[in-house]
Amino acid sequence: MEKNIEEKTTENISFVSKSEQFIEKNQKAILGVIAAIIVVVLAIFGIKKFVSEPRQQKANEAIFAAEQFFAQGDFKSALYGDSTSNDKYSVGLLQIIDKYGSTKAGKRAKYEAGICFLRLGQYQDALKYLDKYNGKDQLTPVLNEMMKGDAEAEQGNTAAAIKHYEKAAKMDDNSITAPFALFKAGVSYLVLENNAKAVECFKNIKSDYPESAFFAEMDGFIAYAENL
Repeated sequence: MEKNIEEKTTENISFVSKSEQFIEKNQKAILGVIAAIIVVVLAIFGIKKFVSEPRQQKANEAIFAAEQFFAQGDFKSALYGDSTSNDKYSVGLLQIIDKYGSTKAGKRAKYEAGICFLRLGQYQDALKYLDKYNGKDQLTPVLNEMMKGDAEAEQGNTAAAIKHYEKAAKMDDNSITAPFALFKAGVSYLVLENNAKAVECFKNIKSDYPESAFFAEMDGFIAYAENL
């Protein structure tokens, strides 16, 4: 038993000795690696503290006026800013995207620019900015997908619109956006004279979303689509 303990102790001493020799032999290289890691960590911290956070703040200040116009329904001023204003921050969403596109405010500006172009009837531009938006919250990605469908539908691209509506319906299975997207898909199928698919959409709303605002109207739409 004592022999085994002695052997293990000898092995441990040998291992420690070899480790010390390795560290001593490669000390410069190890210190270099540690220094490099420290530099990277400090650089990341520095970028966030002294570059990213101030940039976020500037973007939030710059977008304020544009979002005020957006909230008021002045979509043209929201997009391009107000050149008559003395406010240095009275710039439009498009300028925010160009200058601060990677910030949270810049990403939000892409979504809002898409809505503005949609409301102004500039559907290709609407699609351009809606395609650039990549929201992480629960609601806006669904609405963004539905608006892509609206932009396609307004241009007569009904089949493309349906793909967006059906995708939106599956993105979040709730009683508000899902039945709304299905309803849009159903109406679009009627445009394509695909009445069976329209009925399917309307019946899905009736069976799956009894709390939806569309529920009470579905019998009428089902009967209409079945009798066309």
